[in-house]
Amino acid sequence: MTVDEFMNDLEGLGQELSQPQQLLLDISDNIIAGMKSRVPVRSGDLKRSITAIIEGDNRIVFTMLDYGVYLNYGVTPNVFKTTNRGSFLGIIRDPYPAPGFGMGRGYQPPRRYGMKARVFYDESDITQQIGDSFLEEILVDF
Repeated sequence: MTVDEFMNDLEGLGQELSQPQQLLLDISDNIIAGMKSRVPVRSGDLKRSITAIIEGDNRIVFTMLDYGVYLNYGVTPNVFKTTNRGSFLGIIRDPYPAPGFGMGRGYQPPRRYGMKARVFYDESDITQQIGDSFLEEILVDF
């Protein structure tokens, strides 16, 4: 490689990295494809909602339906516990129900809600993938 070829390659790389929108779009397309391949599907709405927006010159913002975050990270159970508050009633359930609610006809005991995490993306992996893609672009083109 001559000095002139090296300078031309260096100039082309500088121009490409000074306006990285297309490179960011390519990187985000790969990340979205990975997320969509791992997302649990019931109706397909969440999978269709996963998109990316390029903000400014150097920021990728991934968007999806709100419940995607809860699906990815899980939700801890809402547990009712029994406590002794020292009232004249003795042990009562926490939180204390209003009078006439929950103890009459149709009473159901407190349920334990929760949802295990069903991971389909990891923020640190996405950050690493973006960095690796930039590095690969620099090394391949340069």
